Amino acid sequence: MYPDRKKVAVANAGDIPKVGYVYDVRMKHHFNLNEVEYPHPEDPRRIYWIYDILDRSGCLKIMRPVNIHPVTDTQILRAHSRSHLEFLRSTELMEKPSLIAAQGKYEDVYLCALSLYCARLSAGGLLALCNEVARGNLHSGLAIIRPPGHHACQNKPMGFCLLNNIGIAIKDLQTCSVVQRILVVDWDIHHGNGIQDMFYSDPSVLYISLHRFDSDFFPHGSAGDCTKIGKGEGRGYNINVPWTNEGIGDGDYLYAFRKLILPVAREFKPDMIIVACGFDAAACDPIGECNVTPECYATMTAMLKSVCPKLVLSLEGGYNLEAIANSALGCAKALLSIKWKAGLVPEAASVQEYTTLPEAEINGFPVEHKTFTPTWLASPKWSPIEQVPECIKAKPSELGKDVVHRVIQEVGRYWQCL
Repeated sequence: MYPDRKKVAVANAGDIPKVGYVYDVRMKHHFNLNEVEYPHPEDPRRIYWIYDILDRSGCLKIMRPVNIHPVTDTQILRAHSRSHLEFLRSTELMEKPSLIAAQGKYEDVYLCALSLYCARLSAGGLLALCNEVARGNLHSGLAIIRPPGHHACQNKPMGFCLLNNIGIAIKDLQTCSVVQRILVVDWDIHHGNGIQDMFYSDPSVLYISLHRFDSDFFPHGSAGDCTKIGKGEGRGYNINVPWTNEGIGDGDYLYAFRKLILPVAREFKPDMIIVACGFDAAACDPIGECNVTPECYATMTAMLKSVCPKLVLSLEGGYNLEAIANSALGCAKALLSIKWKAGLVPEAASVQEYTTLPEAEINGFPVEHKTFTPTWLASPKWSPIEQVPECIKAKPSELGKDVVHRVIQEVGRYWQCL
C-alpha cells in the first residue's frame, strides 16, 4: 500500500527542509538511433525510474519543483568552445546516417536530432536548481537529468556526455558572484575528467572524485590518478581517490569520507556543494561492478549536508534501473531529513537483464507494459533514528585503506587537517 500523499505533504511541515528537484520528461528524447530492442546503458528510462519512485514514496509531494529552461549559447560558451557548440548545433539538421557517422568520431557518444535540445534542458535544469539553492530560496536539491555531463570536455563530447552540466552551472554561479567557494564531490564510478579539466587551476573550486582507476576502465589515461592535484593556484584543490579494482563497497567509501573528504571539506568551508551523483558504483550495476548500497549513498549525502546545507545532487551515471531508483530515493530522504525506522532501510538491487525491464518505452518506442513494484517502498516518517545504519558498521578493505592513505600523502601538504 502506498502512503497517503496528502497526509505526507502536511506532516510536520515546519520541520521539512525546502528541497527542490528538476525533472522534464522531454529529456528522454535523446536516444541511440542504433538500438531499438536493446537500449544503450545510458537508457532514456533512467530519469523516469527515479522520478517514479520519488512520486510513489510520497517524497515529491514535499519537494519543490523548479522550472527548467534550456541553457543559452552564452551560458554554454562559458564552459565550452564555440567549435564544440557549433558541432552539436549541426547535428540538429542531420539525418540518421550522418548522425551515426558523427557520433563515431567520439568516444562512447550517441546522437540524434534532439540530443542538443535534451542536453540544453539537462544543463538548464541543474543551473536553475543551483541558482535557487545558492540564493537561499531552497535549502538543497536533486537534479533528475540526462544526458549526463561530467566527461564532456571544453572541446568535445565523450562518455555519454554532450554538455558539462556541472561545469556550466559553476561558471554561471561564478559569473553572477552568487557564491565564492564551491565543493564538487564526484562519486560516479568513472572519473569526471571534464570537470577536472575545467577547474584544474581554480582555487575557488575544490574537486574531489572517487572512481575506479584500473586498466581498461573508462576514461582511459592518467587524468584520474591521485598525483593529479591541480596546477598553479589550484594545486591541492584537485583530489582523486582512484580505486584500483572492482568490488569497492560501503566501508571503503565511508573510510574515504571520514579520513579525507570530510576533514578537507570542513577546512575548505564551501559556500555550496554540488555532487556529481552517479549511481554506477551501486551493487548490481553492470558497468561499475562495485557494491555501494542505497543506504551508503544516503549516508554520504547526510555527511555532506553536515558540512554545508546548500547541497545539490546532479544525476550522472548509473545503469541498473532499480539500483539508481533506490539510491536516489535514499539520497532524497537524506536531503529531506527523513529518518529511517528499523526495517525500512532500502534493499540492494537485483541483477537485471534489459529484456526483462518494465516501463513503457525503450528509446522512444513502445514496449509491452509490465507491472513493477520496487523491492521496498516506505512512507516518509519524521521520527528519531531507531537504529545505526548498517553501512556505518562496514569495514574498509585493505585495498581501499591503502588508496586513501596514498591520496593523503599526495595532498596532505596543502591541508592542515591531514
